[in-house]
Amino acid sequence: MRGVLILLFVALLGGAAHAQAPASRFVTVSDGTRIHYLEAGAGTPVILLHGSTGTAQSNYVTTGILQALAANHRVLALDFRGQGRSDRPATPKRYASDRFPQDVLEIMDQLGIGKAHLAGYSMGGEMIAPLLALAPERIITATFGGSGLLEPDRRADAAALAQDPKGRDGDPPPLARRLWVERDLAALRAMEQGRRAQPPTTPPIDPRKVTFPVLAIIGEYDTPTRFTALMRRSLPDFRLVVLKGRDHATALADPGYRQALVAFINAHDPPAPQDP
Repeated sequence: MRGVLILLFVALLGGAAHAQAPASRFVTVSDGTRIHYLEAGAGTPVILLHGSTGTAQSNYVTTGILQALAANHRVLALDFRGQGRSDRPATPKRYASDRFPQDVLEIMDQLGIGKAHLAGYSMGGEMIAPLLALAPERIITATFGGSGLLEPDRRADAAALAQDPKGRDGDPPPLARRLWVERDLAALRAMEQGRRAQPPTTPPIDPRKVTFPVLAIIGEYDTPTRFTALMRRSLPDFRLVVLKGRDHATALADPGYRQALVAFINAHDPPAPQDP
């Protein structure tokens, strides 16, 4: 009986440790903006990028994605400038499109992260796209959630869009209403104005340099064909998961999203270094 109680106590302690809240930290990037991030776990780094009007907390802790990945990885979920607990500059020029992927690279540099798995939802996925061109050597895997690479030709883009089913999620997970929580309209407006006034200057992606695995996880009603036709055609190691019945606002809340992302990242960790 005593042995059973000891085992139960140890199991409870283990469960408590596993459920421990991630650490809340800040890093200051080169233009003086303080970026907030949540960190948990140890191992190969994973960087998670949230969607617009979401936060690191709402997109990745509320859904359990950060906790599931932290079982085997060092996980960092960033708050983009202007959202979450990061600084909220009032001037639109501080939200130039190029600034967001630059923030990711500067944070990796400051934290001593040479390479990482990158995963982003919606706007977060949009920020991974330039990193494929700017720094493919620093990416282990890339995951686009509710996003992807659009066809550069308008007619090809329209043809891909025409193949997608139309509809809305008729039975959204209750968790979906807790994903999109950012209500600072002034910061969101400054971000929109800044990105529009200063569009990306990133060079085109060279598919020959995207030698790492790429995943897209997209709701059935969130134009998965439009988002992925170019990647399916041009990337050597690409896979797609379509979540049945989900749309852009609800796919991230589907348990299948977490399961697909965790399985993909676990399957593509680099091998552990061998002892000499």
